[in-house]
Amino acid sequence: MVETSGRKIDAVGIVDEAPIGRLVITLVLLCAGVSFLDGFDILAISYVAPVIGAEWKLPREAFGPIFAAHYVGAAIGSVFFGWYADRYGRRMGVIIPTLIFGIAALLTIYANDFKSLFAFRLIIGVGLGGALSNAIAMVSEYAPRRARATMVSMMYAAFPLGGVVGGPIAALLIAQYGWHSVFVFGGILPILLAVGLLFWLRESIRFLVLSGAPPAKIGDILGRISAAFQPQPNDVYVLPESGTVSKTPVRELFSREFIRPTILLSLAAFVAQLVIVYVVTWMPLVLASIGMPVTSAILASVAFSVGGIVGAIGLARLVDKDKSYRWLVLTFFLAAVSTGGIGFLAANWYGLLAITFVTGLLTVGANIVLSAYSATVYPTAIRSTGVGWVIGWGRVGAIAGALFGTALVAAGLRIEAAYMIAAIPAVIGGIAIALVRAKHQSATAYA
Repeated sequence: MVETSGRKIDAVGIVDEAPIGRLVITLVLLCAGVSFLDGFDILAISYVAPVIGAEWKLPREAFGPIFAAHYVGAAIGSVFFGWYADRYGRRMGVIIPTLIFGIAALLTIYANDFKSLFAFRLIIGVGLGGALSNAIAMVSEYAPRRARATMVSMMYAAFPLGGVVGGPIAALLIAQYGWHSVFVFGGILPILLAVGLLFWLRESIRFLVLSGAPPAKIGDILGRISAAFQPQPNDVYVLPESGTVSKTPVRELFSREFIRPTILLSLAAFVAQLVIVYVVTWMPLVLASIGMPVTSAILASVAFSVGGIVGAIGLARLVDKDKSYRWLVLTFFLAAVSTGGIGFLAANWYGLLAITFVTGLLTVGANIVLSAYSATVYPTAIRSTGVGWVIGWGRVGAIAGALFGTALVAAGLRIEAAYMIAAIPAVIGGIAIALVRAKHQSATAYA
């Protein structure tokens, strides 16, 4: 990189060569807050459901659609706000849906029947889905190439952390103040986060270059990222890939160049979420059917979430070190083995804890790193739309996971057979990622 007046400056090159400083760390922490709140919300509603059901005299099966409403909304939000971010900017593509989530959560205290609760859960999902997909794109575009998968995965790993921390908090609030307090707490946090985002979240440096933002604004941010870079008034900033802000990002996802990875990544996200939701949602019920205490089954679910945090960061480090996503393919196949093994070790308490930890490490780790991989497949002009589309199909897979579990339970299968069948989607995910790599061999085609 030559620093002479009037020359072209590779903005991505400066980011890649700079040390990870305060600006980037702040951005990752802010975006991790979005991910944490998503994890908190999903587990908190499961704690609130029995209390609401007793108060409103709702049957247990009525909460199936209420749980699904979050995922439906998230699928809608990730696709819509992904498109919005590619057209108008990542920053507000994170802030607006975060605010929507917070307001909808606060308004949930006024829910008084099935329909109103369903509507609020749907809107909450729209907000969280939109904010999370753009947070992933934002971190991907600020992270240096050498640590991109790790930083995106650390941000996204706050999702299972939100579940681990949020569960006990929700239980304590319900016991002390009733179910309304969970939504007050869960609404205030994202509103406060939205205020913090307004003050401290910078626009994506790549989007600024792509959209032709004033050079002084771009130079100021790059100067904060790299102390070695001294911007000049007549510098011209460019990206490694050519192009401008896309007016039809969704159409480009299905162009000849991107239709194959779009379909395959969406399929991988679909099956990854299907397996995760099946294991987490149905584990207490399935294990109870073989005589295991509910408290023990819940601890197994916690082991799954903790494994997911470890797996996400560990797998990402392997990807960054090797500069290849071949580890992601292997992880999907190993996840199939561990998922199938749950049924065979269910009768042994310590074996169950170990296999659920490993399954969480592999399945959640694969799902999170898949999002980081998606961000490298698409160029800046359609990155948020592409990531949003992939995550949206993941949310559809989550809905399918709940229905998948219903079908397996209704079939009356032995626990060993049920988990062996549940392992098949992970194999499909591994094949899908392998086929994506056959087209995009580089782990960072648009990194």
